[in-house]
Amino acid sequence: MVGWFLIHGPFEGNLVDYGKIMEIRRCVGGISVGDATAMFGGSYTHSLDSAGRFVLPKKLRYELGEEFIITRGLGCLCVFPVEWKNKLEAQLNSLGSPLELLLNPHITRLHRHFFGEMVTASTDSQFRVMLTPEHRRYAGITEEVVIVGRGMCIELWSPEALAQYQSENDGIADLIASGTALLAVPINRGLGEQDAGISQTGPAR
Repeated sequence: MVGWFLIHGPFEGNLVDYGKIMEIRRCVGGISVGDATAMFGGSYTHSLDSAGRFVLPKKLRYELGEEFIITRGLGCLCVFPVEWKNKLEAQLNSLGSPLELLLNPHITRLHRHFFGEMVTASTDSQFRVMLTPEHRRYAGITEEVVIVGRGMCIELWSPEALAQYQSENDGIADLIASGTALLAVPINRGLGEQDAGISQTGPAR
């Protein structure tokens, strides 16, 4: 569970200072380095300043932890807790032997994409996150960034790229096709159509 630092004794600062203390970090017993089981949600559009920084929404800051990872996704940037990066690394390394990890083009392509420009980031005193020029260039992010919670991670999109992706991939038919593919449910069977003697568990006997 997420917890807060307990402040013992009288607080001698003003209300602004107290608010900053309560805002800054969660306790080590909670998720000060991020929670790999956090589920991120919501959508926000924020402006970038001239240095390529944007304000990370409070709810997402709490769930990410003090430090977090930013790397390339598929047409966007992905942000996730440090612990989740360790899980990603372990899964990619399990795809082959040490020699295969060096020579297999499919494995090296994935490693290069996700780890080649991966950075460990944190917010500054004004809760801003800096995007590197390489990351902004890859995602096409210039003046505005759309921050999208996607369950296990946060996506950072340019408004134009996200609108194009959604128009091409997020239709009702696309959602149904994805769901049925993942559940291994036939998608071409019409309503009321018979199974022609084939059950869901095997041939009829």
